[in-house]
Amino acid sequence: MAFYDVIGKTYAQTRRSDPRITKKLLEILASSPASTIADIGAGTGSYASVLTEHGYRVFAIEPSETMRSQAIAHPAIEWMDAYVENLPLSDQSVDAAIIMLAFHHFPDYRQALNEMHRVVGNGQMIFFTYDPEMISSFWLTEYFPSFIRDVESTFLPIPKLLEIQSITDSVANVIPFPLPNDLSDSFAAVGWARPELYLDSDIRNGISSFSKIDDDELNSGLFRLSEDLERGWWDRKYGHLRQQSEYDVGYRFFHRSAV
Repeated sequence: MAFYDVIGKTYAQTRRSDPRITKKLLEILASSPASTIADIGAGTGSYASVLTEHGYRVFAIEPSETMRSQAIAHPAIEWMDAYVENLPLSDQSVDAAIIMLAFHHFPDYRQALNEMHRVVGNGQMIFFTYDPEMISSFWLTEYFPSFIRDVESTFLPIPKLLEIQSITDSVANVIPFPLPNDLSDSFAAVGWARPELYLDSDIRNGISSFSKIDDDELNSGLFRLSEDLERGWWDRKYGHLRQQSEYDVGYRFFHRSAV
């Protein structure tokens, strides 16, 4: 994960857990008994930390030393330097496994699913992910069109993700998650109603897609967005979004219940 060793240096500041996302995660987890959780691609541990506050013991799997170094130590969190394709956990050793906006970074998704199934057995598998079919309708792509190519090439289409049903012989559910307008976890769509956020380099540095944009497109897009905001063009076209409390940009909870 050299990629996140480079771009993840300020993740603890911009990628904080959001209480609405956490609430939905806890709600799903509560649908069946669970006490131990594997948080795969745990990043800096923002969601792992919240889970411990609710009595869970967490194995935080994160291969990036830069990300792990920003985590706050907690006796109920055991950090592991490992990749999802080879989890350092024994068979059926956890009650649930979660992946919070990290599944799209796993190069071999079938092996990732098989490993998750191995360690969780008949327990829960929960992903917070994105439906790539939604990206072309997001206004941000008008300024940074390569977002479309990046998202469509990295995020697994929902029908592909549903193949988990055949791998694990169980039924999975897809739950839309409209984003609140005051999202505290600054991932890619954080500024859907607050476009000014994208002018902040600290926010952009915590969004992997921005790190893949070439300098010409980045500078051009930032200039046009800044100009459109200053002249009121953005608000004339998209200002109605500022009045909405939430918006379905395409984020989804994917959930395989305990069987």
